[in-house]
Amino acid sequence: DVINLGDRQLTVLHMPGHSRGSICLHDKENKMLFSGDVVYDGSMIDWLPYSRISDYIRSCERLVEMVDKEEIDQVMPGHYNTFGSKRLHRLASNYIASAGACHRASTCVVKSIASLALRASNSRSAC
Repeated sequence: DVINLGDRQLTVLHMPGHSRGSICLHDKENKMLFSGDVVYDGSMIDWLPYSRISDYIRSCERLVEMVDKEEIDQVMPGHYNTFGSKRLHRLASNYIASAGACHRASTCVVKSIASLALRASNSRSAC
């Protein structure tokens, strides 16, 4: 989809991983990426009960490809400070490289704990 703001058009990019419905908004003309929670200058969160590492890897590969094609100059994340394409390439590449078996196993443990905490929290709020 494309969101037309009159003087700016934002292309909606489905980028699952952090969550199933994660998106980025890409301003092709100005080479800006509004990344939301998909990527920011910090540790990527892939341990939530609805996160999927395999989806996150594919989304990061897509981001690396966009940088390689020079489609992004500036990233406007949902958290922390803005950063440029070189930092985006590094963050996405590092995630891809570190998402091996050990990362998957430790993430599975954290995801289980987070899921239990969410269930406990939801059961208390239902009363």
